[in-house]
Amino acid sequence: MQKINYLTDHYDAKIQKINAYQAPLNFVFITDQHNRLNQYITTWDKTKRSTDYELASNAIASIQYIIDRCPGISCVISGGDIGCDYNPDPNKIRASHQEVMDALYRLTLPVHCCVGNHDDGLGPVTDNGGDNTKAVILPDEMHKLCMKYNPTKENYYYTDFEKENYRFIFLNTSDKPYFLNEQGQYAFSWRLEISDKQAKWLENEALKTDKKIIVFSHSPLHNAGIYGTENPPQAIKPYDDLLNGPRVYYAVKQCKNVVALIAGHVHYDNLLYDDDVLSITSQCSMASQWDPSCPKREFGTYSETAFDVFSIKDNVVYITRFGAGEDRIGCLMR
Repeated sequence: MQKINYLTDHYDAKIQKINAYQAPLNFVFITDQHNRLNQYITTWDKTKRSTDYELASNAIASIQYIIDRCPGISCVISGGDIGCDYNPDPNKIRASHQEVMDALYRLTLPVHCCVGNHDDGLGPVTDNGGDNTKAVILPDEMHKLCMKYNPTKENYYYTDFEKENYRFIFLNTSDKPYFLNEQGQYAFSWRLEISDKQAKWLENEALKTDKKIIVFSHSPLHNAGIYGTENPPQAIKPYDDLLNGPRVYYAVKQCKNVVALIAGHVHYDNLLYDDDVLSITSQCSMASQWDPSCPKREFGTYSETAFDVFSIKDNVVYITRFGAGEDRIGCLMR
Protein backbone atom coordinates (compact mmCIF):
# COMPACT_ATOMS: atom_id res chain seq x y z
CA MET A 1 0.00 0.00 0.00
CA GLN A 2 1.15 3.54 -0.73
CA LYS A 3 2.68 5.43 2.18
CA ILE A 4 0.14 7.89 3.55
CA ASN A 5 2.41 10.19 5.54
CA TYR A 6 1.69 12.90 2.94
CA LEU A 7 -1.70 13.00 4.68
CA THR A 8 -0.96 12.04 8.29
CA ASP A 9 2.02 14.38 8.68
CA HIS A 10 -0.57 17.17 8.82
CA TYR A 11 -2.93 15.53 11.31
CA ASP A 12 -1.34 15.98 14.74
CA ALA A 13 -2.46 19.55 15.45
CA LYS A 14 -6.05 18.65 14.56
CA ILE A 15 -5.88 15.55 16.74
CA GLN A 16 -4.73 17.62 19.71
CA LYS A 17 -7.63 19.97 19.10
CA ILE A 18 -10.16 17.12 19.13
CA ASN A 19 -8.78 15.62 22.34
CA ALA A 20 -8.81 19.03 24.02
CA TYR A 21 -12.57 19.32 23.51
CA GLN A 22 -13.08 16.30 25.81
CA ALA A 23 -16.40 15.75 24.07
CA PRO A 24 -18.38 12.68 25.15
CA LEU A 25 -19.47 11.88 21.58
CA ASN A 26 -17.10 11.83 18.59
CA PHE A 27 -17.37 10.23 15.15
CA VAL A 28 -15.80 10.45 11.70
CA PHE A 29 -17.91 11.41 8.70
CA ILE A 30 -16.52 10.80 5.21
CA THR A 31 -18.63 11.05 2.10
CA ASP A 32 -18.61 11.04 -1.71
CA GLN A 33 -15.32 9.24 -2.23
CA HIS A 34 -16.17 8.48 -5.90
CA ASN A 35 -13.20 6.14 -5.80
CA ARG A 36 -11.20 5.95 -9.07
CA LEU A 37 -13.44 8.43 -10.90
CA ASN A 38 -10.51 10.82 -11.33
CA GLN A 39 -8.43 7.89 -12.57
CA TYR A 40 -11.13 7.03 -15.12
CA ILE A 41 -11.29 10.65 -16.29
CA THR A 42 -7.62 10.47 -17.31
CA THR A 43 -8.48 7.76 -19.86
CA TRP A 44 -10.49 10.17 -22.01
CA ASP A 45 -9.47 13.66 -20.91
CA LYS A 46 -6.14 14.19 -22.66
CA THR A 47 -5.42 17.31 -20.59
CA LYS A 48 -4.95 14.97 -17.61
CA ARG A 49 -1.84 13.00 -16.78
CA SER A 50 -2.09 9.31 -15.93
CA THR A 51 -1.12 10.21 -12.33
CA ASP A 52 -3.85 12.85 -11.87
CA TYR A 53 -5.95 10.91 -9.42
CA GLU A 54 -6.20 9.99 -5.75
CA LEU A 55 -7.13 6.72 -4.09
CA ALA A 56 -9.94 6.75 -1.59
CA SER A 57 -8.27 3.88 0.24
CA ASN A 58 -5.38 6.16 1.21
CA ALA A 59 -7.66 8.73 2.83
CA ILE A 60 -9.57 5.97 4.62
CA ALA A 61 -6.37 4.32 5.84
CA SER A 62 -5.29 7.67 7.27
CA ILE A 63 -8.39 7.65 9.47
CA GLN A 64 -6.81 4.86 11.51
CA TYR A 65 -4.01 7.27 12.43
CA ILE A 66 -6.66 9.53 13.96
CA ILE A 67 -8.53 6.68 15.65
CA ASP A 68 -5.31 5.47 17.30
CA ARG A 69 -4.75 8.92 18.81
CA CYS A 70 -8.34 9.93 19.63
CA PRO A 71 -9.74 7.32 22.03
CA GLY A 72 -13.09 9.10 22.22
CA ILE A 73 -14.12 8.36 18.62
CA SER A 74 -17.02 5.90 18.58
CA CYS A 75 -17.51 5.05 14.91
CA VAL A 76 -16.90 5.97 11.28
CA ILE A 77 -19.80 6.96 9.01
CA SER A 78 -19.69 6.81 5.22
CA GLY A 79 -22.15 9.12 3.48
CA GLY A 80 -22.33 7.18 0.20
CA ASP A 81 -21.21 7.52 -3.43
CA ILE A 82 -18.23 5.30 -2.80
CA GLY A 83 -17.00 4.18 -6.25
CA CYS A 84 -16.76 4.94 -9.97
CA ASP A 85 -20.08 4.13 -11.63
CA TYR A 86 -19.00 5.95 -14.79
CA ASN A 87 -16.71 3.11 -15.79
CA PRO A 88 -18.48 1.08 -18.54
CA ASP A 89 -17.09 -2.17 -17.10
CA PRO A 90 -19.49 -3.47 -14.39
CA ASN A 91 -16.65 -5.45 -12.82
CA LYS A 92 -14.58 -2.30 -12.41
CA ILE A 93 -17.53 -0.47 -10.90
CA ARG A 94 -17.86 -3.20 -8.29
CA ALA A 95 -14.10 -3.31 -7.73
CA SER A 96 -14.02 0.43 -7.04
CA HIS A 97 -16.83 0.00 -4.51
CA GLN A 98 -15.23 -3.01 -2.86
CA GLU A 99 -11.89 -1.22 -2.55
CA VAL A 100 -13.55 1.47 -0.44
CA MET A 101 -15.46 -0.95 1.73
CA ASP A 102 -12.41 -3.14 2.31
CA ALA A 103 -10.49 -0.06 3.47
CA LEU A 104 -13.34 1.02 5.74
CA TYR A 105 -13.69 -2.44 7.27
CA ARG A 106 -9.96 -2.54 8.04
CA LEU A 107 -10.53 0.31 10.49
CA THR A 108 -10.79 -0.73 14.13
CA LEU A 109 -14.17 0.88 14.76
CA PRO A 110 -17.70 0.12 13.53
CA VAL A 111 -18.46 1.60 10.11
CA HIS A 112 -22.00 2.74 9.35
CA CYS A 113 -23.03 3.48 5.77
CA CYS A 114 -25.63 5.43 3.84
CA VAL A 115 -26.39 4.41 0.26
CA GLY A 116 -25.59 7.06 -2.36
CA ASN A 117 -27.32 7.74 -5.66
CA HIS A 118 -24.18 6.65 -7.55
CA ASP A 119 -23.82 3.38 -5.68
CA ASP A 120 -26.25 1.15 -7.59
CA GLY A 121 -24.45 1.76 -10.91
CA LEU A 122 -27.58 2.65 -12.90
CA GLY A 123 -27.14 6.35 -13.64
CA PRO A 124 -24.34 6.72 -16.20
CA VAL A 125 -25.01 3.49 -18.12
CA THR A 126 -28.71 4.43 -18.44
CA ASP A 127 -27.82 7.95 -19.62
CA ASN A 128 -25.46 6.48 -22.23
CA GLY A 129 -28.03 3.99 -23.55
CA GLY A 130 -26.19 0.89 -22.33
CA ASP A 131 -27.54 -2.29 -20.79
CA ASN A 132 -28.14 -1.29 -17.19
CA THR A 133 -29.08 -4.83 -16.14
CA LYS A 134 -25.38 -5.76 -16.21
CA ALA A 135 -24.26 -2.77 -14.14
CA VAL A 136 -27.00 -2.66 -11.53
CA ILE A 137 -26.21 -3.35 -7.89
CA LEU A 138 -29.54 -4.44 -6.46
CA PRO A 139 -30.49 -3.95 -2.78
CA ASP A 140 -29.43 -7.44 -1.67
CA GLU A 141 -25.97 -7.03 -3.19
CA MET A 142 -25.77 -3.53 -1.70
CA HIS A 143 -26.57 -4.95 1.71
CA LYS A 144 -23.75 -7.48 1.47
CA LEU A 145 -21.38 -4.75 0.29
CA CYS A 146 -21.83 -2.02 2.87
CA MET A 147 -24.19 -3.05 5.68
CA LYS A 148 -21.82 -5.10 7.86
CA TYR A 149 -22.84 -3.25 11.03
CA ASN A 150 -26.54 -3.09 10.14
CA PRO A 151 -28.58 -5.46 12.37
CA THR A 152 -31.56 -5.45 9.98
CA LYS A 153 -32.23 -6.83 6.50
CA GLU A 154 -32.95 -3.37 5.12
CA ASN A 155 -30.49 -0.80 3.79
CA TYR A 156 -31.53 1.65 6.50
CA TYR A 157 -31.32 1.30 10.26
CA TYR A 158 -30.38 2.98 13.52
CA THR A 159 -27.89 2.39 16.28
CA ASP A 160 -27.97 3.65 19.85
CA PHE A 161 -25.18 5.06 21.99
CA GLU A 162 -26.51 4.38 25.46
CA LYS A 163 -23.84 6.14 27.49
CA GLU A 164 -24.04 9.29 25.40
CA ASN A 165 -27.86 9.08 25.13
CA TYR A 166 -27.86 9.42 21.32
CA ARG A 167 -29.50 7.54 18.47
CA PHE A 168 -28.00 7.68 14.98
CA ILE A 169 -30.47 6.98 12.16
CA PHE A 170 -29.05 6.02 8.76
CA LEU A 171 -31.57 6.62 5.97
CA ASN A 172 -31.43 5.32 2.41
CA THR A 173 -32.30 8.15 0.01
CA SER A 174 -31.95 5.79 -2.98
CA ASP A 175 -34.66 3.41 -1.73
CA LYS A 176 -36.42 3.21 -5.10
CA PRO A 177 -38.24 0.28 -6.73
CA TYR A 178 -36.21 -1.94 -9.04
CA PHE A 179 -38.23 -3.42 -11.88
CA LEU A 180 -37.73 -3.92 -15.60
CA ASN A 181 -39.55 -1.75 -18.13
CA GLU A 182 -40.85 -2.77 -21.58
CA GLN A 183 -37.32 -2.49 -22.99
CA GLY A 184 -36.01 -4.96 -20.41
CA GLN A 185 -34.10 -2.26 -18.56
CA TYR A 186 -34.37 -1.03 -14.98
CA ALA A 187 -36.84 1.82 -15.02
CA PHE A 188 -35.20 4.35 -12.72
CA SER A 189 -31.62 5.52 -12.63
CA TRP A 190 -30.85 8.69 -10.68
CA ARG A 191 -34.14 8.80 -8.79
CA LEU A 192 -33.84 9.85 -5.16
CA GLU A 193 -36.53 8.27 -3.01
CA ILE A 194 -37.45 7.16 0.47
CA SER A 195 -39.97 4.35 0.14
CA ASP A 196 -43.28 4.32 1.99
CA LYS A 197 -41.99 1.33 3.95
CA GLN A 198 -38.91 3.23 5.09
CA ALA A 199 -40.94 6.35 5.88
CA LYS A 200 -43.34 4.33 8.05
CA TRP A 201 -40.39 2.70 9.82
CA LEU A 202 -38.95 6.13 10.53
CA GLU A 203 -42.23 7.53 11.82
CA ASN A 204 -43.35 4.52 13.86
CA GLU A 205 -40.06 3.08 15.12
CA ALA A 206 -36.83 4.95 14.51
CA LEU A 207 -38.03 8.31 15.85
CA LYS A 208 -39.66 6.70 18.90
CA THR A 209 -36.99 7.22 21.53
CA ASP A 210 -36.12 9.49 24.43
CA LYS A 211 -32.56 9.79 23.14
CA LYS A 212 -31.28 12.71 21.12
CA ILE A 213 -31.30 11.84 17.42
CA ILE A 214 -28.97 12.63 14.54
CA VAL A 215 -30.25 11.65 11.10
CA PHE A 216 -27.69 10.73 8.44
CA SER A 217 -28.48 10.44 4.75
CA HIS A 218 -26.67 10.71 1.45
CA SER A 219 -28.99 13.29 -0.06
CA PRO A 220 -30.23 16.15 2.12
CA LEU A 221 -33.83 15.63 3.20
CA HIS A 222 -34.71 19.22 2.30
CA ASN A 223 -32.99 21.39 -0.31
CA ALA A 224 -33.92 24.89 0.87
CA GLY A 225 -30.73 26.88 1.41
CA ILE A 226 -28.44 23.97 0.51
CA TYR A 227 -25.72 24.96 -1.95
CA GLY A 228 -24.48 22.11 -4.13
CA THR A 229 -23.50 20.69 -7.48
CA GLU A 230 -26.87 21.18 -9.19
CA ASN A 231 -26.67 23.65 -12.09
CA PRO A 232 -23.75 25.81 -10.93
CA PRO A 233 -23.29 28.67 -10.38
CA GLN A 234 -26.88 28.95 -9.09
CA ALA A 235 -26.59 25.55 -7.39
CA ILE A 236 -29.61 25.86 -5.12
CA LYS A 237 -32.65 23.84 -6.12
CA PRO A 238 -36.03 25.57 -5.81
CA TYR A 239 -37.69 22.21 -5.13
CA ASP A 240 -37.29 18.93 -3.24
CA ASP A 241 -36.34 16.15 -5.65
CA LEU A 242 -36.29 13.45 -2.97
CA LEU A 243 -39.54 11.51 -3.33
CA ASN A 244 -41.21 11.29 0.09
CA GLY A 245 -38.69 13.89 1.23
CA PRO A 246 -41.31 16.40 2.40
CA ARG A 247 -43.09 13.68 4.38
CA VAL A 248 -39.88 12.53 6.05
CA TYR A 249 -38.71 16.07 6.69
CA TYR A 250 -42.03 16.90 8.34
CA ALA A 251 -41.69 13.87 10.63
CA VAL A 252 -38.16 14.90 11.54
CA LYS A 253 -39.17 18.48 12.30
CA GLN A 254 -42.07 17.31 14.45
CA CYS A 255 -39.83 15.00 16.50
CA LYS A 256 -38.17 17.31 19.00
CA ASN A 257 -35.50 14.72 19.79
CA VAL A 258 -33.94 15.24 16.35
CA VAL A 259 -31.12 17.72 16.88
CA ALA A 260 -29.22 17.53 13.59
CA LEU A 261 -29.25 16.29 9.99
CA ILE A 262 -25.97 15.33 8.32
CA ALA A 263 -25.64 14.56 4.60
CA GLY A 264 -23.28 14.42 1.64
CA HIS A 265 -24.28 14.46 -2.05
CA VAL A 266 -23.78 18.17 -2.77
CA HIS A 267 -19.95 18.19 -2.53
CA TYR A 268 -20.04 21.37 -0.46
CA ASP A 269 -19.75 22.50 3.14
CA ASN A 270 -23.15 23.80 4.22
CA LEU A 271 -24.12 24.59 7.81
CA LEU A 272 -27.55 26.13 8.29
CA TYR A 273 -30.60 26.16 10.54
CA ASP A 274 -34.23 25.58 9.68
CA ASP A 275 -36.00 26.85 12.76
CA ASP A 276 -34.31 24.79 15.48
CA VAL A 277 -32.83 21.94 13.39
CA LEU A 278 -29.14 22.06 12.49
CA SER A 279 -28.45 20.84 8.94
CA ILE A 280 -24.91 20.03 7.81
CA THR A 281 -23.40 18.83 4.54
CA SER A 282 -19.72 18.07 4.03
CA GLN A 283 -17.27 18.50 1.19
CA CYS A 284 -16.66 15.45 -0.99
CA SER A 285 -13.71 13.28 -0.08
CA MET A 286 -12.99 12.98 -3.81
CA ALA A 287 -10.42 15.48 -5.11
CA SER A 288 -12.85 17.77 -6.91
CA GLN A 289 -13.30 21.53 -7.04
CA TRP A 290 -16.54 21.98 -8.93
CA ASP A 291 -17.03 25.63 -7.91
CA PRO A 292 -14.55 28.48 -7.27
CA SER A 293 -15.79 28.69 -3.69
CA CYS A 294 -14.79 25.06 -3.04
CA PRO A 295 -11.37 24.50 -1.45
CA LYS A 296 -8.57 23.83 -3.91
CA ARG A 297 -7.49 20.21 -4.28
CA GLU A 298 -4.14 18.84 -5.38
CA PHE A 299 -3.35 15.19 -6.04
CA GLY A 300 -0.70 13.69 -3.80
CA THR A 301 -1.06 16.32 -1.11
CA TYR A 302 -3.00 16.87 2.11
CA SER A 303 -5.71 18.64 0.12
CA GLU A 304 -6.61 15.66 -2.09
CA THR A 305 -9.09 14.42 0.52
CA ALA A 306 -11.62 16.00 2.86
CA PHE A 307 -13.47 14.46 5.79
CA ASP A 308 -14.54 15.50 9.29
CA VAL A 309 -14.42 14.46 12.90
CA PHE A 310 -17.59 15.57 14.68
CA SER A 311 -17.28 16.21 18.42
CA ILE A 312 -20.46 16.96 20.39
CA LYS A 313 -20.27 18.48 23.84
CA ASP A 314 -23.39 19.88 25.50
CA ASN A 315 -25.10 21.86 22.72
CA VAL A 316 -21.97 22.53 20.63
CA VAL A 317 -20.91 20.56 17.54
CA TYR A 318 -17.22 20.92 16.73
CA ILE A 319 -16.47 19.84 13.15
CA THR A 320 -12.75 19.31 12.60
CA ARG A 321 -11.68 19.06 8.97
CA PHE A 322 -8.91 16.79 7.78
CA GLY A 323 -7.79 17.69 4.27
CA ALA A 324 -9.16 20.51 2.14
CA GLY A 325 -11.46 23.00 3.84
CA GLU A 326 -11.94 24.58 7.22
CA ASP A 327 -13.11 23.61 10.69
CA ARG A 328 -16.68 24.56 11.59
CA ILE A 329 -18.80 24.93 14.72
CA GLY A 330 -22.55 24.43 15.03
CA CYS A 331 -25.15 24.75 17.77
CA LEU A 332 -27.73 22.18 18.77
CA MET A 333 -30.87 24.18 19.49
CA ARG A 334 -33.12 21.39 20.77
